[in-house]
Amino acid sequence: MKIVVIEDENSIRNGLVRMLPKLKDTYEVAGCASDGKEGLEVVSRTRPDLVIMDIQMPRMNGLEMLEILREKHVDCRIIVLTAYSDFTYAKKAIDLGIENYLLKPIKIPELQRTLEMIERSLMQEWEQEKLQERLLSLEQIFRGCMLAELPVEGALNQITREKYSLDIREPLVVFGIWLDEGYQSEAASIQQLMEECTGRTDDYRSVVLVSSKYQAVMTVLYQMRDKEKVKERYGKSVLPVISRNLKDMPVFTWVECDGLEQLPAALTDMLELRKWNLSYPEGTMLSSQLVKETRFLPLKYPISLEVELRQAAALRQDRAVVKVMRRFVQYCREEPHEPWEIHEAIMRFAIYIISILKSIGAAQEVGFAQSLIARMTQSQRWKEIENILQEFAQALSRSNGDTPSLSPLVKQAQHMIKEYYSQGITLEEIARKLHVSEEYLSAQFKKETGVPFRDTIRDVRMKRVKELLLHSSLKLNQIADMVGYSDPKYMSKVFKEETGMLPAEFRKING
Repeated sequence: MKIVVIEDENSIRNGLVRMLPKLKDTYEVAGCASDGKEGLEVVSRTRPDLVIMDIQMPRMNGLEMLEILREKHVDCRIIVLTAYSDFTYAKKAIDLGIENYLLKPIKIPELQRTLEMIERSLMQEWEQEKLQERLLSLEQIFRGCMLAELPVEGALNQITREKYSLDIREPLVVFGIWLDEGYQSEAASIQQLMEECTGRTDDYRSVVLVSSKYQAVMTVLYQMRDKEKVKERYGKSVLPVISRNLKDMPVFTWVECDGLEQLPAALTDMLELRKWNLSYPEGTMLSSQLVKETRFLPLKYPISLEVELRQAAALRQDRAVVKVMRRFVQYCREEPHEPWEIHEAIMRFAIYIISILKSIGAAQEVGFAQSLIARMTQSQRWKEIENILQEFAQALSRSNGDTPSLSPLVKQAQHMIKEYYSQGITLEEIARKLHVSEEYLSAQFKKETGVPFRDTIRDVRMKRVKELLLHSSLKLNQIADMVGYSDPKYMSKVFKEETGMLPAEFRKING
C-alpha cells in the first residue's frame, strides 16, 4: 500500500515516515510534504493508495487540498489528523469522503486498526477489479458462452459492442484442434503457434481457447470479411503449419455458428465431427458441409482376409499376420465410409481374431485381446487403431510360442512364464512347481528353445514394458510393478541394455 504523509510539524511527519514501514512491510511511503500545496503536487505525481494529512497547514490547509483532490477525481483513501476536536472540521472532512479522523497526539493502536481496515478494503477492491477484468476479457466471454455459463443478453451485448465492437449475433467460426493423448505435451506450444498464425491478418479477428476437459485448442474467429476466404486460408496455410509441429496428426474441425448464443451448439458439433475423422484422409479439416457433400459407400471387407489371417496364425507366420492386418486397414480407408460402419467392421475383425486365439488354445491371450476391444470402440484416429491391431498381432505371436517339438516340461515352463512373469517369478520357483531341479530345468529349457531361461523371462517382460510405454500413460514405477520388477531403476537399466535407450527416450521417440 503506497502512502503519502502531509504534515507541517517535522517531528510528526518524520516520525510517521519512519514508523509506517515498521508497522507492516507492505506499507510503502511514496512521498511526504510539509503543506497542502506541496502535498497536492506529491499526490498528483505519486498516485498513492492512501494519504495521511493534517488539517491545519500553511499555504493550503488539508480541507482545501482535499476539495481539489476530489474535484480532480484523484482516487485515494484519506486519513485526517488534527489537534482540534472540532466537529466542524470532522464533518466537512467526512463529507469530502475520508476513511477516518484521528486526533493528535496519534495513538498507535488506533492508527494500526485504521491502516489495516483501509488495506483490507483496497485488497477487496483490487481483487474485484481483477475479477471484473477477467470476466470481461473476450477469451472469458467466448469460454463462458461456449460452456453456457454466461447468459447471452442485452447487458453482454453492450459490453461486447463497447469494448470489442462485437455484436452478440455476429457470425462466428470455431476452428478446433483435438490433441487427445498429446494434449498435455502439445497444448501450450499449439496455443502459441495459433496465436502467431492468426494474429497477422486484417481479414478477421480471433481468440485462442485451451480446454483440458476436451483435450483441444480452439480458435474462435469473428469479424470475418470473407468467411470462405478465411476457411481457405486455414485449410491451405494454418492447418499444414500445425501438422508439421506435432508428432501425431490431430483432428481438425471447422464449425460455423450464428452468434454467441450458438456457441454451446458449436462445441457439441465439434465433438460430434471428431467421429468422422476415420472417414477421411489424415489432416482433413472436418466440417458439416464436407460430411453433407461426401458420398459414403457401404463397407464390407472380403471374407478372404479372415481366411488368410487364420492360415497365417495356424502356420505361425507372424509377418503374414501383420500383412493381413495392414491390408484390412487399407481396405477400410481406400473409400469413404461412415464411421459407424468402419467401427462395425473393425469390431467384427477383432472378434474374429479372438475366435482364432480360442481355436488354437491360447486362453491366456483371450482376456488381453478382449480388453483391446474396449479401446477400439473409443478410437477416432487410424494410428491408434493400427496400434491396437498390432497388439492383436502380438497376442497371436505370443500364442505361437509353443512348438510341437517341445517337451511337456518346457511347454509348462513357458506357460508359467507367460502367466506369472508379472509376479517376479524365478527359475527356482518354476522348478519347484514342476518338481524338478533348478539345474535340470535350466539345461533342458535352453536345449529345447535355444534361449536361456532367464533371458526368456527378461524378453517377455521387455515386450510388455514396450507395450505399456507406447499404449499407456503409466509412470515407470507403475510399469515396473506390473511386469515384475521391484526396482524401476533396475528395470530401466535392463531396458537400456536391451534397446540401447532408456524407457523415457523410447516413449518419446516411438510414442
